[in-house]
Amino acid sequence: MPRNSLRLFTVLTAAGLLVASGCTSTNMNLATNPANWKWPSLAGEPTPPGSPDWWKKHKKNAEFVPGKGYRVADVEGFFDQEGRPINAPISKIVEQKKENGLLGDIQVVQAVTDVKSQLGMGPDQQKAQLAFQAGEDLFRQQEYKGAAKQFKEAIARSSDTALEQNCLFYLGESQFFSDDYPDAVNSYTELLEKYPNSPHLDKAIRRQFDIAQYWEKHHAFEPHWATTPNLLDDSRPFFDTPGRSLKTYENIRLNDPTGPLADDSIMATANSHFLRGRYSDADYFYGLLRREYPRSEHQFEAHILGLQCKIRIYQGPDYVATPLQEAKKLVKQLKVQFGTELNTTERERLAEIQATLAMQLATRDFIRAKGYDEGKHYESARFYYAQLVRDYPSTPLAEQARKRYEELGGKPAHPATKVQWLVDLFPESAERVAITQVPLVTPQSQIEVANEPGSAGTVVR
Repeated sequence: MPRNSLRLFTVLTAAGLLVASGCTSTNMNLATNPANWKWPSLAGEPTPPGSPDWWKKHKKNAEFVPGKGYRVADVEGFFDQEGRPINAPISKIVEQKKENGLLGDIQVVQAVTDVKSQLGMGPDQQKAQLAFQAGEDLFRQQEYKGAAKQFKEAIARSSDTALEQNCLFYLGESQFFSDDYPDAVNSYTELLEKYPNSPHLDKAIRRQFDIAQYWEKHHAFEPHWATTPNLLDDSRPFFDTPGRSLKTYENIRLNDPTGPLADDSIMATANSHFLRGRYSDADYFYGLLRREYPRSEHQFEAHILGLQCKIRIYQGPDYVATPLQEAKKLVKQLKVQFGTELNTTERERLAEIQATLAMQLATRDFIRAKGYDEGKHYESARFYYAQLVRDYPSTPLAEQARKRYEELGGKPAHPATKVQWLVDLFPESAERVAITQVPLVTPQSQIEVANEPGSAGTVVR
């Protein structure tokens, strides 16, 4: 290759490397003028200003100038908190947004971003920093409405950056102190959804809990229909104040499930349902607290109120007995877990509840036994009478069941059919014969009803 051609090839290659590495047009004279070209030394070239390695090296010595950014000695210009030149626009990360619908499409979002940038409304780190500082000044002066406007401007200019995290928190704080509680909850929620590990997590959770508590107390003092619009009070939601408080409690539990207010939010949710007569919903959340937060300070109340819920859920002997059975288990848990902590009044109240449960369960067995008795299925009737006496001997129905059990001693097991001649025409199936040959675990002849120890009387068979 001729010398001139080789020299031209070397120059063009160097220029191409500079362009690929992000070199600006002002430095292209290094490529076009071989006299200015410096070959890399064995010690390595110094990192250019604005690169991550350069900022890591000079960050500690950088000086922050309000309204301009960070300044590094012997380097022209200002830089943001990540070491990028302050006059460089921020590139919005639209790929992280996962929204549904037309406006959630990445191309639409990018198009909107481009239009805003062309109109001077797009991301700009310098303007975002200035707006944030102006908001901080107004916040210190307790001019919270004006501060909120500045923080909103900073958020619009710094989307998906570290600065946005602080802006969202202080926006929520400004709205909180200006009694704009619904918007404050929205700002805190957006903060925790976008930045779940935010250093503002604890304070944002506390603010939301306090707001939800305020809404609960306000509704208890001045109740409204859920569909009644709120047109005058900025501190409450437009619709359904208690419903919004329940949603806030749920967000607290989901955003900080191991935090100090997670169990408080569940307990507050359960109490809210209980006070409104929604005992099934309240029972669910009391149970959730008992299972998921065994060390919670609300365990005793969750057991007591959960027991009350189950008693109120039960609809009578014509319905399932599951609430009563679960209530019996809760009584046992209360005695075992909190036996030493119960005072005399609580023990007496628990004994009354236990007696009520026993009476209701005994009533179910008595009604069932009486139904078989009236239908002349005496064998089944004797079984349930015996079960009642065995399981609930201290109830008033136990003596009636015992007496009737004795009276049915000589009665046939089942009533005689009026069409026995028709039954005899059809032989029993093989399946029925096989079932009758299977021995029972407790044969009917061994069903016993015993008297209490030390009392007179014989065993009833």
